[in-house]
Amino acid sequence: MKTAKLDDQVYGLMLEPGDDIHSSIESYCARYDFANAEVTGIGSVDSPTLAHYSMVTRKFTDRPFEGIFEIASFIGNVSLVDGKPFAHIHVTVSDIDMTAHSGHLVKGRCSATLELILRPFSSRYTKSDSEAVGLKVWDF
Repeated sequence: MKTAKLDDQVYGLMLEPGDDIHSSIESYCARYDFANAEVTGIGSVDSPTLAHYSMVTRKFTDRPFEGIFEIASFIGNVSLVDGKPFAHIHVTVSDIDMTAHSGHLVKGRCSATLELILRPFSSRYTKSDSEAVGLKVWDF
């Protein structure tokens, strides 16, 4: 992964082939003590797993995809979970036929490149389990 400071509070992260998406973001945030951040990006991903959460069952349904996919949309945030930065990411990816699939990014590795824009905030909000939703949500 290559990184650059793009502005006073904006950072660029360029993932390289094989880089794990979540661990790259989380380790960068941990290194610079960014507890909360916004992250967006474009690029490609190899064999991602996406998920959909059901409020009825209170479970995620994971769906693995094999092959190389373009990332048409990448949006997420970083919060503290158990004292460590945790990246919560949603994506829309497209296959060679340009069929789009979207959902919560469970896992994925950079294929050719992944160019991310990271905007950290000075806040230190955490996420914890919500009985009402069945997920970890921000503790505002």
